[in-house]
Amino acid sequence: MKTTAHTAILGSGITGLCAAHALQKSGKSIQIFDSHHQVGGALQSTLDHDYLAEHGPNSLLVKDQRVATLLNDVGLTIDHSEQTIIARDEAKKRYIVQDGSPHAMPDSPLGMLRTPLFSTTGKLRFALEPFIGRYTGEGEESFASFVRRRLGPDMLASAAGPFVSGIYAGDPENLSVRHAFPRLWNLEHHYGSFILGAIALQFGWGPIGKNPNRISPAKMISFQSGMHTLPQAIADHLPPNALSLNCQITAIERKDHRWHLTWTDASGSSHIGIYQQLVVAIPHHKLPDLPLPADIIETLKPLTTLASPPVTSLVLGFKREDIAHPLDGFGMLIKREEQSPLLGVLFSSSMFDDRAPDGHVTLTCMMGGTLNPRYAENSDQVVLDELNRLLGISGQPTFRQRSPWKHAIPQCDLKYQRIIDALELCENNNSGIYFAGNYRGGISVGDCIVNGLELGKSLSLS
Repeated sequence: MKTTAHTAILGSGITGLCAAHALQKSGKSIQIFDSHHQVGGALQSTLDHDYLAEHGPNSLLVKDQRVATLLNDVGLTIDHSEQTIIARDEAKKRYIVQDGSPHAMPDSPLGMLRTPLFSTTGKLRFALEPFIGRYTGEGEESFASFVRRRLGPDMLASAAGPFVSGIYAGDPENLSVRHAFPRLWNLEHHYGSFILGAIALQFGWGPIGKNPNRISPAKMISFQSGMHTLPQAIADHLPPNALSLNCQITAIERKDHRWHLTWTDASGSSHIGIYQQLVVAIPHHKLPDLPLPADIIETLKPLTTLASPPVTSLVLGFKREDIAHPLDGFGMLIKREEQSPLLGVLFSSSMFDDRAPDGHVTLTCMMGGTLNPRYAENSDQVVLDELNRLLGISGQPTFRQRSPWKHAIPQCDLKYQRIIDALELCENNNSGIYFAGNYRGGISVGDCIVNGLELGKSLSLS
């Protein structure tokens, strides 16, 4: 037997693919394994009768030069690719549902004064943010505590709470601000205020102001054929035979400073390979299913406690004339006090062109999450009744695509640091193994891209 590649990568989601891309770009040989029949992980898209539905993430916010370089490498340059599309200007508008009606989030100081989303007391409290001191408590601070302390309870209920529902489908009382929202935490830590910090970042001032990778203004993009275009393009630019799909890993052993993998392919044939390095880039809840050595499984036990609640994405198409609301924005988030069966709704066909046939629109309804996991099982009728209440929908759907995710979004809770500690201990005690995914370093597509690229870059040096 011989070393078949420099690095083996388990998982062909966006993180694993980006690690492979960086390694291959540096001249290192790689081999990717995945039990599924196609690449992309959660980045899957369905095109049916001119309706385009995303199963997972709906867009990519390009704000880092490393992401832009990747897009260029795989032929998806933002301004020069027929496949890449930039979000419409109206997608900058966000709605919050209050008292049964969607209200646009203010986008200017004057809008802040006029909006009914916040009380007069709440608006005055927001203005005091630059004068609030840094956190002096012990232990991790929750996102809810952070917002109440810096902005007041009104801002938590009317903006920050729905925001957490839209990003994490989580409970703001149990999410660590340091780990779940590190950018906000860093603004307070370095500048004493995230309002002042945001201004400093705009002009490149201060300890974290000069970021050579920062792109301003950021651009929200997708692709003509959906988000699956991106992982497929990365896979298409890898060397022939670098990707093994429909395979099952049956053994993982560490011998003579190398990683020995045994796997079966789609036909049932068994294979063995030897690798200098092993990248494990599968979802965290699937780690217990891998035949890892017993000491690694024991070290990673804390990871099994990391919650990832169920979330269902239901994409519905309608005739435009059957919806009263103008749908002039990114979508709407819903306050917890509304007791809605939905987390929020994306106005998908308002965000990007060519998401629905002429005269039709698509809405992506998100439901479930930490606070109401049972809502992930909502019937279509429950969803339709709520859409009628909030958006004035009178007709029946002309398209339907339901994507349930049993373990949707990892929750960076108040005990999340022990997850980081366990991962670092495991890597330090087992030379040549590395763990990556949306449970480590950020849940967004952009975060996963950057983390994968940086991991691949660092491994190419060994």
